Amino acid sequence: SVSEFVNVDGKPTVSFKQSFDVAWRRVGQALDRNGFTVEDRDRSQGLYFVRYVETATEEEPGFFSKLFSKTKPQPAPQQYRLKITSVDAQNSIIAILNSSGEADDSPTATRIAKLLVNDLK
Repeated sequence: SVSEFVNVDGKPTVSFKQSFDVAWRRVGQALDRNGFTVEDRDRSQGLYFVRYVETATEEEPGFFSKLFSKTKPQPAPQQYRLKITSVDAQNSIIAILNSSGEADDSPTATRIAKLLVNDLK
């Protein structure tokens, strides 16, 4: 597998056995395919500025529970930064950062990292 999930000091990170150029392109494609909104990008810094909405993982309610339940408020999209760093000519690291640019160790950041690993196989 060219991509794997790694924990760096408790922070979810993706190790990607590809050059920076390939990683930059493939991450952009993965973001498009997985419902991220790319608000900005800075290739010189290796940064994608994205919004991500946590999708509900619970099963869809049945017909009657839909009739009688109030609709849940949609979660607001969270802002993240994905930082791609070249390790060497064949390897890159993709870090999940919060909106302030700090490494994020939230469950959502872990899900984003795992989602990227699955997409970048």
